[in-house]
Amino acid sequence: MTRRERAARNCAEGNAFPRSTAVRTGELNAELKRRLEDMTKAAGFDYYLLVAFPRADSTTFLENRVISNWPQNLTNLYDEVDLFYCSRLVGVLKRTIIPVFCDASPFAGGAAHQENRRLNALFQMHGLQNTIGFSLHDADLKQYIFAFSGSRSALSREEEMSLLYAAMEALDRFSSENRTPRPVAGMDGLLS
Repeated sequence: MTRRERAARNCAEGNAFPRSTAVRTGELNAELKRRLEDMTKAAGFDYYLLVAFPRADSTTFLENRVISNWPQNLTNLYDEVDLFYCSRLVGVLKRTIIPVFCDASPFAGGAAHQENRRLNALFQMHGLQNTIGFSLHDADLKQYIFAFSGSRSALSREEEMSLLYAAMEALDRFSSENRTPRPVAGMDGLLS
């Protein structure tokens, strides 16, 4: 019996061997975009954002952004003012794993200054008044933030749960297909 057959028999194939048919990056990004668009529409929002949770060595918006449908001028200004890492939403998500609903400048920083006012006006102009956000981590423990924005009011608990679970599925699919195959320590000894 080959290693693969033994691994499959022991329900370990997905853990021991990389997938043989890798999804091309363009197809994966298109699938992720479709999923996020569907989730956004189903929840009654207009905009979605998926970003890596900022770390000390990676704080800017554009280096953390995975995908969004924000208008380009808003994306550019938000990166330029460099408030992502210290935004209210990121601050709240550092202290909770529960989805949070924000109806007052979730992407602005805590300090009141000209950039915040200019940014808030641009967010309002594009219709990003209210936002629900939450953080999730993938199987490799990389942490991400999902944010859905628009003019709708707060979601019911059931709607939040549905959105959270859909985001978990999308992130799991995206991260598992983007994972670089790593050798599994000790698997050769177990499977030979």
